[in-house]
Amino acid sequence: MPTERLAFVVLAAAIVLALLLSGPVALPAGWDKAAHFAAFSALTFCLWQATAGSAVFVVLAAVAFAGLDEWRQAYLPERVSDAQDFLADLCAVVTTAALLFMQRKAVCVESSPR
Repeated sequence: MPTERLAFVVLAAAIVLALLLSGPVALPAGWDKAAHFAAFSALTFCLWQATAGSAVFVVLAAVAFAGLDEWRQAYLPERVSDAQDFLADLCAVVTTAALLFMQRKAVCVESSPR
């Protein structure tokens, strides 16, 4: 595994751990959805880079983690599970993956090295 991909694996794991281990964060009204979007957009980007753009795996893994995280929060006394948080996570994953998918370069026979 190239060093760059390994670094993105470590970054993705750090984001997951931070989300799992952090307590509730006091944010100004309305900013919690932006924080969800930013965190899951960063996670999607890191997973994309770590897997060299395996779009289906990245989207499924990030959405599954988002769902599991919201489900887990329902059982923690200091946390609140919220469908709108999951929706913000889902929007981040889909938007980031779509942008990364669109920026991929098409490989054609004429331009590929021989």
